[in-house]
Amino acid sequence: MNTSIRVRSFGAAILAAALAVAGVQEAFSQSTPGGGTSSGPTASGTAGTSTSTATPTSYLTNSITRNIDAVRAECASYDPVYRIDCLRQRLLDIARRIPRGPAYDEARRIISQAAGKLGRIQAGNIDRRAPRQRSRGNARLKESKTYVAIKRENLNKAMEQARQVIQEAETQLLRAAENSEKRANHYQQIAAAVGSTKVLLRSA
Repeated sequence: MNTSIRVRSFGAAILAAALAVAGVQEAFSQSTPGGGTSSGPTASGTAGTSTSTATPTSYLTNSITRNIDAVRAECASYDPVYRIDCLRQRLLDIARRIPRGPAYDEARRIISQAAGKLGRIQAGNIDRRAPRQRSRGNARLKESKTYVAIKRENLNKAMEQARQVIQEAETQLLRAAENSEKRANHYQQIAAAVGSTKVLLRSA
């Protein structure tokens, strides 16, 4: 009788342990658009749905800055008339990949707003006669894109306006860094990466 009780108790303990492990695995997984799971928030070149991120991490910050570096390299390979639209579209791509949550909400908002301002500059100077530039992609962001040209006679003025937009975004990111010790170093890195894209916007 005692042996039977011990066997049932041991079986119940194994079942409880299995359920606990399953719960932990579920808690650390996250849904993706394809219905699968991934092991954490994503800021990389692969799109995904992330859980709320409360604290910045070196992994995520490095992913964001590497995305920006890849965008700078891609846009630099095009004729200057296409660079504003290239930068606009790719900054939007980057903003969509930044994890939601207190850690990076400000960074995502600032980068998204900068892309919107670049879009207004683009719309006011668009060259409808120029051929469109098909994206060759970059090492981090794989989606195919088509970029629209700025009128060449308006390029210098448009580039100056775009540089001001990027400078403003860099300044806003640095100010956001001042509001939190936890975010300071991370936002400074993102600000430096965003600011580095000004090299794309030199007057022709």
